[in-house]
Amino acid sequence: MKIYNRISGGLAVLLAGAVFAQAKTPNIVFIMADDMGVGDVAALNPEAKVKTPNLDALIAGGMHFSDAHTASAVCTPTRYGLLTGRYSWRTGLKERVLSGYDPCLISKDRKTVASMLKGNGYNTAMIGKWHLGITWTKKDGSVFTAIKSDEKGMEEQIDFSAPIQLGPTHLGFDYFFGTAASWDMAPYAFIENDHLQYTELVPYAGTPLVADPPELAEAKQNGASKDELKTISAKYPKAAWRSGVNEKSVKPTDAMPEFTKRTVQYIADYKSDQPFFVYMPLTAPHTPVTPNKQFLGKSRAGTYGDFVQEVDWAVGEVVQVLKASGQFENTLLIFTTDNGYSPKAFPDAQKEQFGHNPSFIYNGRKGRLTEGGHRVPFIATWPGTVKAGSRSDVLVCLNDFFATCAEITGTKIADHTAEDSVSFLSALKGSPESTRDTLVSRDFGGYLAIRKGDWKLCFSKNPNAYKLYNLADDIGEQKNLFKMNPETVEVLKATITKIVHDGRSTPGAKQNNDGPEWWKQLCWLTPELGK
Repeated sequence: MKIYNRISGGLAVLLAGAVFAQAKTPNIVFIMADDMGVGDVAALNPEAKVKTPNLDALIAGGMHFSDAHTASAVCTPTRYGLLTGRYSWRTGLKERVLSGYDPCLISKDRKTVASMLKGNGYNTAMIGKWHLGITWTKKDGSVFTAIKSDEKGMEEQIDFSAPIQLGPTHLGFDYFFGTAASWDMAPYAFIENDHLQYTELVPYAGTPLVADPPELAEAKQNGASKDELKTISAKYPKAAWRSGVNEKSVKPTDAMPEFTKRTVQYIADYKSDQPFFVYMPLTAPHTPVTPNKQFLGKSRAGTYGDFVQEVDWAVGEVVQVLKASGQFENTLLIFTTDNGYSPKAFPDAQKEQFGHNPSFIYNGRKGRLTEGGHRVPFIATWPGTVKAGSRSDVLVCLNDFFATCAEITGTKIADHTAEDSVSFLSALKGSPESTRDTLVSRDFGGYLAIRKGDWKLCFSKNPNAYKLYNLADDIGEQKNLFKMNPETVEVLKATITKIVHDGRSTPGAKQNNDGPEWWKQLCWLTPELGK
């Protein structure tokens, strides 16, 4: 396998700049669904019980990647990697995700793909779910500084009328409209640029947003116990907000149509001669599973399937306005998701009931190191550059978006920037050669897996539960080969150890990870070896 380095300066940058100076720099639109698997795209899953005509059309008119991955099986770490080109476990967030009140995870001096493109003449907009922390202003004028601050009492401390101190508009986006975090995390109000938009914030107690399923309603009426109600509830998608403040006029069904409307409006009204970058991270089909009325009952996979079809509708609206405005031919459009599906949105009971598997042939789901947790649909169209109806089998990661955009614009990546990003521009142009040879994945608890070629080694807090798979022979990850291949295990341990210690997985000067030199998820190393 031939491995190409990132554009790193000198002649490569000059040549790239000369090539792209001859052609019009493309607009870039990046749409990312929330908690949606490969099997949720009809064209990728013959057994799918959902209809995704707009995504299917993009596949027919562009390229889909069969070996595309997020850097994590959960929301916040994936989004960090996408925007910075750096693995999230290099930050102070070693496990889990952020809330709507945690301070911003991206430091103000770190370059993002948005700030890099902005520096290259792009107008940049983000419309959708942020989930990378918002540094709010407190009522005493100070700000929250610790990652994973205790949410208890935080709402009482925040001055919601004051400007946000660090968020999307401080990190490269000219315009932002969206939510602080997932749409089941307070505050339940939209943010525009650096201000929360509200007329009246009221406390929300976390009660269900939709009527109980008949089975659950009947059980409640008959006086079922808490355990019995919990068992029945587990059969159905979560359709509730957690407790927290809520803009009185905002409903849970508002997010998807509002994001779609504003993205369409941004593109339709765009008049500048400069290219644009639009980042559109959606809130569906993540919980609360509350598809709008026109989508209810339209799939054969319950309300979860209906919500997936609402995602497909949103994509179609964006494609339609790009074509109507004459921008589609000069736009690199990418659709993907932030991780695999969530059982809170599509419980196992419903998978069996409807015969629909969002993970398709892959094992696992959101939060897991198995392929279903981080292998995602990845579709790209770019007329004249990406061949219609093509497929790429090269290994790519969402972290690679940064380096790809850098190569498109002929931008040199500094050593302290996008340390884990490798351009896949050659794959978009049809090259079968992989530019990435390793991948580090992260689960909900912060434990890591290393992929090199077809081999994949998964770590856990229990050393007796380490797993080694050969994906070429076992894509479903059913055969643990850990004890039978000690030499392969040692090679993979050495590979991930170097990636950790170097502060990067790409060529360049060694960088520092944030926080301690060793943390508990580096479980294959002792604290002494972690130094």
